[in-house]
Amino acid sequence: MTKKRNSLRAMVLAALMVLSVVAMAVPAAAAPQASLSADGPDSPAQQGGTFEITYELTNDGDEDAGTGGIELSLPDGVTVDTDASSGDGNINAGAVFYTNGVAQGETKTTTIVFNVADDASTGDATVTAEGFVGTQSNSTVDTTVTIEEADDGNGDNGGVDPDGDRRSANEDGTGEFNTEDGEGYFLPDATLFQGESDVRASDDFQGSLTKSAGDAEGVPLNTPNIPQSQETGRYDDGNGNTVTVQQPRVTTLEVLNTNGNDIAGGTVAEGESDSSGAGQLTVVGAWNYENAENLELTIEDDSGLDVTGDSVDDAVKTSADTGTDVNGQSISSNEVGYDVDLSDTGTGTYTISLAGTDDLGFGEASQSTTITVTGDDDPSLSLDSDEVVRGEDVRFEIQGSDAGDEHVVIIEADDLRDGVSNDNAQHIFRNVGDTSEVGVVTGGGTTDAPRGTPVNDDIDYAYATIEVDDDTGVGVGQIETQYLDETDVDVFLYEQGFGVPFDQDSTAADEAEVDDESLEVQEGDLEIESPGNSYVVGSEVDVNGTASEGIDDVAFFARRNNDYEIVEIDGSNTLTVDADGTFEEEDVELSDGDGSGNDIISLPGTYRFGVVDVGGLSGSPETNDDYSLSPSEFNTNTSTQQSLRVTDTELSATVKTVGGQVSTTDSTVNISGSAFGASNVDVLFIGDRGGTWTQDISVDDDNTFEEDDVSISGLEDGQRVTAHILIPGRDGEYGTTGESDIDGYLATKNFDTSTGQQIRENVVADTIEETGSDDRMVTANFRYSDAQTQIQTVYPDGMEASGVNPVGVDDTMVVEGATNLRPDDNSITVELMTEEGDSVALATTDEWSYDGTWSTSLELEDVQTGTYDLEADDGENTDLVEVEIVQSVQTATPEPTETPEPTPTDTPEPTPEPTPEPTPEPTPEPTDTATATPTPTEGGGPGFGAIVAVIALIAAALLAVRRDN
Repeated sequence: MTKKRNSLRAMVLAALMVLSVVAMAVPAAAAPQASLSADGPDSPAQQGGTFEITYELTNDGDEDAGTGGIELSLPDGVTVDTDASSGDGNINAGAVFYTNGVAQGETKTTTIVFNVADDASTGDATVTAEGFVGTQSNSTVDTTVTIEEADDGNGDNGGVDPDGDRRSANEDGTGEFNTEDGEGYFLPDATLFQGESDVRASDDFQGSLTKSAGDAEGVPLNTPNIPQSQETGRYDDGNGNTVTVQQPRVTTLEVLNTNGNDIAGGTVAEGESDSSGAGQLTVVGAWNYENAENLELTIEDDSGLDVTGDSVDDAVKTSADTGTDVNGQSISSNEVGYDVDLSDTGTGTYTISLAGTDDLGFGEASQSTTITVTGDDDPSLSLDSDEVVRGEDVRFEIQGSDAGDEHVVIIEADDLRDGVSNDNAQHIFRNVGDTSEVGVVTGGGTTDAPRGTPVNDDIDYAYATIEVDDDTGVGVGQIETQYLDETDVDVFLYEQGFGVPFDQDSTAADEAEVDDESLEVQEGDLEIESPGNSYVVGSEVDVNGTASEGIDDVAFFARRNNDYEIVEIDGSNTLTVDADGTFEEEDVELSDGDGSGNDIISLPGTYRFGVVDVGGLSGSPETNDDYSLSPSEFNTNTSTQQSLRVTDTELSATVKTVGGQVSTTDSTVNISGSAFGASNVDVLFIGDRGGTWTQDISVDDDNTFEEDDVSISGLEDGQRVTAHILIPGRDGEYGTTGESDIDGYLATKNFDTSTGQQIRENVVADTIEETGSDDRMVTANFRYSDAQTQIQTVYPDGMEASGVNPVGVDDTMVVEGATNLRPDDNSITVELMTEEGDSVALATTDEWSYDGTWSTSLELEDVQTGTYDLEADDGENTDLVEVEIVQSVQTATPEPTETPEPTPTDTPEPTPEPTPEPTPEPTPEPTDTATATPTPTEGGGPGFGAIVAVIALIAAALLAVRRDN
């Protein structure tokens, strides 16, 4: 007894520890407190009878408990009736769990019904209950129950409640309760059920019964007709007499076939009466209200017609019928069995229901299921599809057999794919669904080899053993067609019990064969979507395509003259096909791999490039880097191919500077281009005075590269610099140096005292000019110097002219110049100042083109006439010019020239000569000097500068005359 108690306590504590996770944040100062009380039993219990104890577990602490429970320690011969017990919590054989916890001040009420064994020891026995609230607090209650010998039925135990069900026919407790009609009296400690009618309290009760605990405490018990909504729980009359109200339930409904399998909701063949199929079914039921009403079986056909009378001899069972075996089926002590025969009622779907014989037929007091009777008494084989692409899985069903029956399905060796391995032959039938075993049979039908066992002889056929499912009444299996030939494949089904091994050509096998189906297996489809028809050696491409259903893995091959050689894809010889029928591997360098086909693609040329379904290949393409296929083998398997033109590596690049210069302020350039056959490009900067600086740039999937702000800060300034963008050739190495990147190459050299020209000559000689080299190089040059900004042009807006020109009052001054600073990263501020240094106008720009020309505008509103300083400041240096602000600047109107009248002639009009395009003037690049020389204020363009100057002088003279006046 102690061992059992310790085991249960460990179980409860483990459960409480798991459930207490939700309460781990409770502060240590507050704690739950358990208080457990027990009520009952009020009378002795008999052997073979029951008794009840109602427990109330209260949290008297000052904090909610996230867990709670009651552990039970029972005397020998006493067990918990979990179906009959009711109330709060999850009731198990030795414990009650309150999974939602017990709140502060909350009371959990649970009524537990105990079964007393027929051979239980008589006398006083103790039931110990230990209640837990949280993980620290517990409370223990011992309840003593007196166990008496069972009454032999003559009523000598006092004549009251002769059968111990706490119900009677009479008010004084005598006579047996009428369970057929559900009428009579209930005694103290009785269990009543929602929805009962015509049940009254015996004269033992001294007052009205009201609910004594729980949320609905104080609610009266309505009798004699108890509502279906009556609150469940314990009720008492205030004088110690109690009853318990429970929800009525049918707890079991099964339909067993002759194999003892539950086929409720499934199908069964008509069979023969009292021997097979629907002729010998056993309905098993259990209910928790056996003391209130009997359990009645009802059967209706699919039109709603009651056919119970034609199907069942005894449709009503009482508690006295529990544990009685039916049709050779073992019936448990708390269940009843019904002998059902549907062999003569016709095919169709029947509804089988269990419910009480009087009022208890609502909600869970009733339970129903269906059974479909088919007219097919012989097993049959059905394929989901009779035409498939090789590689698809084909589902099949065995119908017309009883649940639990076992049937063998076979495919003969002649229908297997040529060259299929013994291991793959054992996989022709998949071990899925209702399949219990798959394998092959060898030796003329003498030896079976289930999957996973060695095959030492020629294969006769592949097989699968299928057990018909209890629920559906069918047996489901699946065929993996990738190992079958492209032909009409016959699938054979054998009768129940005819198992492997057997000779499929024997007379016994012919007689046992009950059905066969033909499956047409067709070749699958493959398609390559990438790469296309061209490839650059060393480049990375996506390899992808589509495959028809059933193709699980593919392998790629390249062919030059003879056989197809395997191509390794990113370290693997095969690719897996996804569930959506696609396969893909990204960023694959086809020319780089250990496969013999990779060697073919590593040289320029035109080849055949194809993909094959791996399922049809023999050998081990997954692990053999020299795996090859003859043209016949390639074409007879599921495959596709295309032409692939392989070309050499290519490189183009652009180095973006500002007007051919890079300032020391920026020390960066932009480099972009395309590189076919390389994943990175090397950048080498060489100064005229010696010294090198390197960078590397990654090539994107579209074979382009771009890097802004490539630093050259490691070079000495004030010199010409060459930029060399390089990639190695197909071998991945520069020349014969053995180095794959420029840093590795430079590490093998000593250029410390070399000039820039010497370094360049060495690099070129060791790379692109090395004998037999296919390295690629692009070269650009620029000047690396201090930051420079110059003012080159000043003119009024709308009157463009070269040089520094006067600007009128209230006009907009346009200032243009040149710089070697990068736009966006820098800004140029132009300020107009008086000779005393006072600022009168200011503008800033950070936008100009990479040719180094910049422009900005100043508004001269309210600026007085006179001579001003115009300064451009880039943050590193300034440029200053003088500019004249005049009263106004006018454009001279040229004198019109008379056009002579044309002399009319009869000759055709001449074809007009096209006007030649003007030749654009090159923009001068900025010089190395940090300070710009001011440009004279002469006008630019034919005649314009002189006119502007004359107008300015006239305006100045007029102003002087006005001042004199």
